[in-house]
Amino acid sequence: MEGNYSKHEPKLEWQLLKEKMEIEAKREFADTNDVRGSEDHITPRKIPPSSSDPEIDQCFHATHSQAFHYAGFWLRFLAFVIDSLIFAIAGIILGFFVGQTGGSTKSLDMPFFIISWLYYALMESSPKRATLGKIVLGISVTDLSGHRISFGRATGRYFGKIISGIILSFGYIMAAFTTKKQALHDIMASTLVIKN
Repeated sequence: MEGNYSKHEPKLEWQLLKEKMEIEAKREFADTNDVRGSEDHITPRKIPPSSSDPEIDQCFHATHSQAFHYAGFWLRFLAFVIDSLIFAIAGIILGFFVGQTGGSTKSLDMPFFIISWLYYALMESSPKRATLGKIVLGISVTDLSGHRISFGRATGRYFGKIISGIILSFGYIMAAFTTKKQALHDIMASTLVIKN
């Protein structure tokens, strides 16, 4: 009897071990299927344009800015010439009427300055994001993410041009050699001039 029991005992232990391994294998298989099933429903997380983490924010802007085609110095200069011609024609017409009424053209300096500021600030913060000269040449003003700028930022950019004009217009010339073709007033206002 003892001999028979000793023969069956290793077999019984082996069977128990085998069954235990099969149960564990089935559990692992079920667990991996559950994980895979849950992964199928996971949607990739998009990083928002404005994140609390500055490194993520910088990375986001860096990857998006690569798609922009920046407007070079000469293209911007031609847009400026077109806008200046518009103002010159308007000035001649207004000057003619003021002269007819016996007034002085000097009285137009302040109104012209205000009109110029509103023209640039309103046009560049409008859905077109550009003055008439820029529209003709297919370029527009945006923020660093390529979005439309506010009236306040467009105003800051306009008055920044006064600083760009100081020291032989060096601030304007900066657009010829900066990485993103930004003039000094663009850097100050955090704006870009891009091709549409």
